[in-house]
Amino acid sequence: MLRRFCTVLTAAAFASFGLVGCGAPCDNYCDATADYIEFCLENGSQAAWTTAATAGWNNWGAADKDAYVGDCREDVPAQAAASEDTAGFEEACTDDANRYTQLFERGFCADLP
Repeated sequence: MLRRFCTVLTAAAFASFGLVGCGAPCDNYCDATADYIEFCLENGSQAAWTTAATAGWNNWGAADKDAYVGDCREDVPAQAAASEDTAGFEEACTDDANRYTQLFERGFCADLP
């Protein structure tokens, strides 16, 4: 109960300053996903990745990795702010970031984000 109250209070404080977002979990997600995409565009041998490599970062609506990260860091916090379960959204960002980091570190290109 106290945790939920603190979460609501923190969200209200951030909203009053126009800074609603998920901070580090969102940034980590964007960075990890960009690293994974970059690696797989160059090294992915599965059909989905070889197809994606022909359009490159345009698959994700970006000109390059930096543009992707910048767009992601704007879009994902906005999604978090709109979510009814901000904590759950942040947790999902953390889980996905960890998954993409593990895939990248293993040199394995699975699904496209």
